[in-house]
Amino acid sequence: MTEEQQLLFLDDGFDQLLDHLPALASDQQRAMAAYKEHLWTLLLLIERRLAKNGIDSKQAYKLACETIAEIAHYQGGECRYLPRGDKLRQELRDMHMFRLWNQHNWPVARIHKEYCPELNQIQVYKILQHKREEYRAKVQGRLL
Repeated sequence: MTEEQQLLFLDDGFDQLLDHLPALASDQQRAMAAYKEHLWTLLLLIERRLAKNGIDSKQAYKLACETIAEIAHYQGGECRYLPRGDKLRQELRDMHMFRLWNQHNWPVARIHKEYCPELNQIQVYKILQHKREEYRAKVQGRLL
């Protein structure tokens, strides 16, 4: 990797990094030596998932690199907790329910019937209210 390419990783111009990423990531062996172990593991996980969804290997690798770069740009340097098991499934279910309700205007009764019949409608309303509050706080930030 040339000094100019290395500086791109340190530059605040995130879009410039993404523009040059295909050239930087074209040689997987070179990239493997440059990435820290955890980044390489995440890259392989994302690449494998994309390939399982029918994306050819070169494109999957490129998209995986871009995804890692995007995550690192916004979340890098921070320690984040990611749930596993049942808690992860529950959080993903709740986020999906909120997306259906907020972006696709699904009625609560339909969400309840198709995605969480094990819950009652009051529980679904509470989940949607909680997710709406989380979403609003993320988008708006705190007002005074």
